[in-house]
Order: sequence, then structure tokens, then C-alpha cells
Amino acid sequence: MPEIYVHAVKGRSLDQKRALIKDITDAVVKNFSVPAEAVMVEIVESEPTAKAKGGVLFSEMRR
Repeated sequence: MPEIYVHAVKGRSLDQKRALIKDITDAVVKNFSVPAEAVMVEIVESEPTAKAKGGVLFSEMRR
């Protein structure tokens, strides 16, 4: 059973997450030759105050 973890800062809509999970599942089915039911995708979300890039918290970045 392939397991895929996506780490992201919170803020995406349910529709965005649903679409991402579908695209990832389809790619794993195609490239690993497994049924969709065997693919596990988990989105691990971080608070913007708990994740940084280049030494700057996401909560302090301009979007």
C-alpha cells in the first residue's frame, strides 16, 4: 500500500485538498500499477506560525 504525505501550511480549501488527493492518487495508480483503493494520501498541515522558509515565518510573509 503506497503512502504519500504532503506537508503544507494551513489555508487550503477542502476542494483544493480533494483535487490534490485525486491527482496524487491517479499518478500513483498509473505509475505503481496499484488500485486506487491501495493508495493512502495524508495532508499534514502546519500553522503559519510554526513553519518558516528562509528564516521567516509563513505568518510574517506577504502573500
